[in-house]
Amino acid sequence: MKITKLICSAAVLILLMAGVAWAQSLVPDAVNNMPITNEVNIGGGGWGQVYNLAELAAFAVDVLLALVLAAAISQHPVRRTARSRTIDFIMPRLFAFYALIGMAVGFLVDQHGYIIGFVIFGIGALLRFRSNLDDPIDTVEMILVTVVGLCVGLNFPVMAILIAVVSWVLIWIAGRHRPIELRLQSESSEVLETGIERVRQIARQEGWKEAFAHRSHSKNAARLILLHPSAVAEEGVEAALLKELDDMDLTWRLGL
Repeated sequence: MKITKLICSAAVLILLMAGVAWAQSLVPDAVNNMPITNEVNIGGGGWGQVYNLAELAAFAVDVLLALVLAAAISQHPVRRTARSRTIDFIMPRLFAFYALIGMAVGFLVDQHGYIIGFVIFGIGALLRFRSNLDDPIDTVEMILVTVVGLCVGLNFPVMAILIAVVSWVLIWIAGRHRPIELRLQSESSEVLETGIERVRQIARQEGWKEAFAHRSHSKNAARLILLHPSAVAEEGVEAALLKELDDMDLTWRLGL
């Protein structure tokens, strides 16, 4: 048994040494063939891209494909049935934004040179780890704006405009409804049930959507996630609930 282990160890060591020697033999060629950064040209930019219909069509197809694939993942039945927090209803928007960022970076690298990728990811890492933004939506939108600004600075104004337009549409579509969490509690289960029913009546009247509901019978408590129009601020939601629930022996609070 010991002899077998020694033979196996020797074989592994020989293979490792052979691999290292082979890699070292490739280093001179790799260094000699490596392009110098100053000699790498980023071409094809400027307003002339407007006339490059093939590139614009490829960009449109890539945007559509990236967003469709991101939606397929974010709207997976397993993910949809597991939604129980407000962040779960924000994640599809983040999936779409990050898919757009990845697609834009990959497209620019593929069409106009890999140096762009280093620049964008370097700036993105700086923003991600040096910014004080707690909201993930704010963070991803700031990265998007940075990508747009970099496109302008790298003389890709057409790409900057297209990315900004797609981002604007995504923000508008994804921001039509905002999730908000409502917690209800009462010493009486009958009062709690009445309170839940009143909340649902308010939701129907105000055009809110009930995305999630959980009733804890042991604690006489309930938790609901409501999707309200973005035009309605949290204060408006609170005022509507206060008007209907104020006369009840019920404790409730809103949260994100």
